Amino acid sequence: MAPTSRRRPLLDISATLVRRGYVCDYDAGERPLPPSDPVLRLGRPAFLPISTVACVRTDDRVVSLTYDDGPDPQFTPGILDALATHGVRATFFVMVEPAEAHRGLVRRILAEGHEVALHGIDHTRLSGLPLRRSTAIVREAKQRLEQVAGRRITLFRPTYGAQTLGQYLAARALGLEVVIWSAWAQDWDGSSAEVVAGRAVQALHHGGFVLLHDASGDGVGALAPGATVGADGLDRVRATELMLAGMRERGYTSETVSALLSRYPAIRTVWAERGVRAT
Repeated sequence: MAPTSRRRPLLDISATLVRRGYVCDYDAGERPLPPSDPVLRLGRPAFLPISTVACVRTDDRVVSLTYDDGPDPQFTPGILDALATHGVRATFFVMVEPAEAHRGLVRRILAEGHEVALHGIDHTRLSGLPLRRSTAIVREAKQRLEQVAGRRITLFRPTYGAQTLGQYLAARALGLEVVIWSAWAQDWDGSSAEVVAGRAVQALHHGGFVLLHDASGDGVGALAPGATVGADGLDRVRATELMLAGMRERGYTSETVSALLSRYPAIRTVWAERGVRAT
């Protein structure tokens, strides 16, 4: 199994540290980096090793479109078609169970120049589990996804973006860079494709990681054959097509997360919640 990249060091000396509020302004769109923060500057040696990647620092009109929860045979093929039409690349944070069930889609994602990364075995919220149990789950998930993908998996987005500090450090020890997001389309609330695409385009900012989903909230494979919308009423393929057209009008393109991290300094923030006690 050939590795796709070298393991990133725990200490990314080129990274920019920001407070969580900058990252969480998901709807703001283009925004400048905050001014120098004396607390982050003085605390950098302590904060940097425990900080999570949110986006990258650049003046270029480039983002990474990131799709969670697939692959889904109802939506992923059409989304891949749309990405190919526009000549852009994306990162797919996949679930192991649907990836194992739809190996051909994983192979297609990779063959078309996109990136496969880990989201989980299923959508269990790991931050509610003891550290030993959650670490075992992520280790198993990584191994199983590597078997499907035929290459080393280096990126991980915890479900719901939820992690404890211990879980972050455990993921890094497993060779995974933890990646969250800095923009979104809120494509889970039942809005139309036009509304979702408009939100995504409005949320774009230089170097942003855009949170999207290529699976319906009603569960992978639960749709009737030939259906174009899920139980949430969203046609995810059309939303992607409209979003890509809007991106092109604004001069934006998309690359994979790894491509952006190899080209630009990361923007990182301390991103953790309180865990549960081991029992």
